[in-house]
Amino acid sequence: MQIWLAIDRARSRIGNVTPPSGSIVRLKDIARKLNISVSTVSRALGKDTCEMVEPELRKKILELAEQANYVPHPAAQLMRKPRVHLITVLLPLETGAFMSEYYGVVLSGVISAARDCGTETRVALIDPDGGDILEQMQRVAIGAGGLLYMALPLTPRQLVKLEDFARPIVVMGGSLPPQVELSSVRVNTVAVDNFAATCELTARLLKLGHRQIALIGGPTTVRDAWERERGFLEAMKKGLALVDPQAIIHAEFTVEAGVQGWQQVAKCTPRPTAVVCGNDEIAVGVLQALTKEKVKCPGEVSVVGFDDSRWATRVTPPLTTVRQPMAQLGRTAAELLVNRLQNAGEAKVEHRLFPVEIIDRQSVAAPARS
Repeated sequence: MQIWLAIDRARSRIGNVTPPSGSIVRLKDIARKLNISVSTVSRALGKDTCEMVEPELRKKILELAEQANYVPHPAAQLMRKPRVHLITVLLPLETGAFMSEYYGVVLSGVISAARDCGTETRVALIDPDGGDILEQMQRVAIGAGGLLYMALPLTPRQLVKLEDFARPIVVMGGSLPPQVELSSVRVNTVAVDNFAATCELTARLLKLGHRQIALIGGPTTVRDAWERERGFLEAMKKGLALVDPQAIIHAEFTVEAGVQGWQQVAKCTPRPTAVVCGNDEIAVGVLQALTKEKVKCPGEVSVVGFDDSRWATRVTPPLTTVRQPMAQLGRTAAELLVNRLQNAGEAKVEHRLFPVEIIDRQSVAAPARS
């Protein structure tokens, strides 16, 4: 299995090609000599289109190309036909992408499935400051059979435009726009059931007796955070628990956001006895803030996270959290792309939604009695 970073090795290869002296270097040179169209020459030289040209004419074209030592233009070859056995994974251009546990494990699943399917994988980067996302995708898609998009969050308009993209595409759920129903999305998606996971996690806290529960979630522009907040609110509604608007915080998925989030929700009256966090890093920040203020966890405040990252077992107390099947997400995305490539025009749009597993550890307990 070979992985290429698509910044942009293909371009450098193209730039290093020097045609032999005196050779015909363009299709139109052959077309002019035989007084035929360029498209006819292109079809005759194409492995999958040569049968569309009359045998006698095709023979003349092939003979002339061979005699003239015709050198196909590499860029034209890439643009004319995608490499069916190449999947390009699109990640955001940021340092954290290559240090991220999530991206790393998902990518390992993609590579594993691609190897099993006889498909190659490469990684390309989408720059948040590099202009239109779709234009960047068009550039890095040269030569790719299919694309797995797990970079910057898409807008509804960009998502609609992907429906007409010239390559099979799978979009990871976290890159979809918030508030867009999957039933209306016309490209393949792979995601975890954030809504059900947070709903169940919150319901467990309610069952233990917690009634004042805070949510320190992620940014409102991120679909994962939006889905998790919906799950939290649904569980609170079903459990007939009041939601304090001041106890719902939208922040970045960082440790610092967790520290600051707890400082805000701690001012609520009554103070929350449990905190649902948008991810494990936020939960770690909450635990740090509780330790600094000498608030016992879980004796006084229970804390839950999301992701079951490497942080979860390295904090005190070990964190109750949600485990995502990250490698399976990558495998499924690669398999969907291979299926689309092998069954062009036949495969239907699919939305694969995976359940998650709640991992019980020591950061949760029943609330202390008054």
